[in-house]
Amino acid sequence: MLELSRCILVTISACIYLSGVDTGFTTTKISPRPIWNSTDTDKLRKDLLLNYDKFARPAQHFNATAVRFGLAVLHVDVNEFKSTFTVYSILRLAWTDEKLKWNSSEYGGIKQLHLAEHEIWQPDISLFNSASTISVNHYTNTHFVAYSYGEVSWSPPAQFTVLCNFDLRYWPFDTQQCHLHFLSWTYSGDQIDIDFIDSKPISLDLLINHTEWTIVEATQKKISKDYPCCDIAYPYLVVNFTIARSSPSYKAIIVTPTFVIIALTLVNFWLPPQAGEKIIINGSTALMICLFMLYFTQKLPAMGTHTPLIVMFYSSCLYIVTFSMIGSVIVMTISRTKHSKSLPWIIKQPLTGTFGKLLGLGPYIKQLTVTHRVTAEEMRDHQVSDFDDATSIDERHIMGSSSRMSKSSTQDDWILLAAAIDRISFVFYCILFGILSIVYAV
Repeated sequence: MLELSRCILVTISACIYLSGVDTGFTTTKISPRPIWNSTDTDKLRKDLLLNYDKFARPAQHFNATAVRFGLAVLHVDVNEFKSTFTVYSILRLAWTDEKLKWNSSEYGGIKQLHLAEHEIWQPDISLFNSASTISVNHYTNTHFVAYSYGEVSWSPPAQFTVLCNFDLRYWPFDTQQCHLHFLSWTYSGDQIDIDFIDSKPISLDLLINHTEWTIVEATQKKISKDYPCCDIAYPYLVVNFTIARSSPSYKAIIVTPTFVIIALTLVNFWLPPQAGEKIIINGSTALMICLFMLYFTQKLPAMGTHTPLIVMFYSSCLYIVTFSMIGSVIVMTISRTKHSKSLPWIIKQPLTGTFGKLLGLGPYIKQLTVTHRVTAEEMRDHQVSDFDDATSIDERHIMGSSSRMSKSSTQDDWILLAAAIDRISFVFYCILFGILSIVYAV
């Protein structure tokens, strides 16, 4: 027991001794004053946000918060395959926050304050017909600007993608209309009254217009809709865009070849009926049309309705070229086949007359006339008397020559018919192409 008391006494003495020795350590007295120099902005933020509830609408429940909406368009993009229309813009929202008012003279003359988007209340303005997300899809963390009189302004760059019903019937010379519907997703009109900042049209001053599409018109209007379930109106804003496709390149890529296709199809009927180049020209034209059809499948969506007229025109041209090739085969067969019978008189007479000349069959009629004249002269030159000693020899010579000339005349008759078929087909296809051009150009 004595030893225990002695140990305690020694320990106490040692502690007293060590407390008087300078060990080089100092103590810091904690004070509520921060170690940095606070500013008027720090004081203002503390006073405004200390008990601020960002989930509560900054107005009495019986007062509506007026939210003003504005849009400055930077760029537009269209995706026909997804039926979407995208607007790259600078959004502007402004409203009054009753809880963010202060006397600037009490805070060093500060009249505006920058606040992060997670610090204060913001209206739940949404894009109703969005193709991706209904929330305002801004792609930078921009701050709010609060003013001493309670005004809050927010201007983030935003991207809006909406579903749009495209009518590609007149592609690539089409004009489309797309709409953006903005509203508060949860608040009714007696809580949030959304409206445009001003009555002026949508601003296009910042538009970067070097794309395929040109904005023809951008209008805006406010609509208030009543629902059967509720007695309260729900206002929403509609921004209408009318856009037109810029198509100079399409004229060179798509429209110009149509004239080439028509020209190749029609010039085929002016070749000689026996020419085998008819098949080559028709085959090349059909191949050209098939390549363009493949191009259309890559460029255009497979839509159940509104098939582009240019696609229907190329499809019709493919049918026409196919029938033209069939006609060319028939004409070549008629002109190349050795015929034993001459052309019927009821067909030959109009072809060698005025009708044939109107069809441009003059060279063939002339060739047929020359052949008949040569045959007649040949017969006169070989006339002999019955008393001639060489009667049998001359008769054989005359009969052989007459047979050859008769076959040549018969073949020329059928060539004349083949050429007439080509000329009549030319007139028919000219009329057909004219009808197609009128129908598909309207």
